[in-house]
Amino acid sequence: MNYRHAFHAGNHADVLKHVALLYCLDALKRKETPFGVLDTHAGRGLYDLFGDEAMRSPEWRQGLGKLIDCADTPPPVARYLDALKARNLDGVLRYYPGSPALVADTLREQDTLTACELHPEEFSELRRHVHGPNVRLHERDAYEGMRALLPPAERRGLVLIDPPYEEPDELTTSARAIAAALQRFGHGMYLWWRPLKSRSALDAADAEIRHGGGAKWLRADLWVGAPAPEGRLMGSSIFLINPPYGLRAMLDETLPALARRMKHDDGFGASVSGRD
Repeated sequence: MNYRHAFHAGNHADVLKHVALLYCLDALKRKETPFGVLDTHAGRGLYDLFGDEAMRSPEWRQGLGKLIDCADTPPPVARYLDALKARNLDGVLRYYPGSPALVADTLREQDTLTACELHPEEFSELRRHVHGPNVRLHERDAYEGMRALLPPAERRGLVLIDPPYEEPDELTTSARAIAAALQRFGHGMYLWWRPLKSRSALDAADAEIRHGGGAKWLRADLWVGAPAPEGRLMGSSIFLINPPYGLRAMLDETLPALARRMKHDDGFGASVSGRD
């Protein structure tokens, strides 16, 4: 598949990924010591929900749009919505912050963000939307960046891997890159997003990473309709290495409600598994 983010910003996949990402960032901030974040596939940083690309298929209305103004919003989802509102100060939810923008907005003075984006046009937009004294942007290949930029100078932090899956072997490539990175930054936190098209393919990719043993891991899947190898994306998955304390309990409690609110049909659901 080709997951060009501008066409999907704010959909169910973003909700899953970004609720988990913000929880991980807040967990890192429980300690005063600095941390670094590496965003390997940063994209353009900010997406216009009223722009041409998003309006061709306004998936955010069935994702993010289903969560706004709910009376019984769980705290992790409220945290996510507050982060979006911070990029829309006029009260109109038009701009959706991608992962690098959410990270940059969350950092303390002592923390850093390093973000990689290979495509020149996307990188140009990233420079417009994400900046600051503790932000470092690289126009470079994601996997080369993982080899060159890990471990971070802070010696603790988070690696976010969120490919567009333009290449048919991207799942395997990502898994092997993470396995290699763990050899250099084994105590780091990793958050890897994947489309949920084939559970067996994800199982095989996860096994590639777990083969090294030792690391704690967590997998969370959310689907708003029955996933299928072809056709529209109905679900996504995140795989975490060294997940923070409390994340599994939060996802166990929050994801079923998110799947129910964002459902396309009765084939919706969620699952969480892992080794603590």
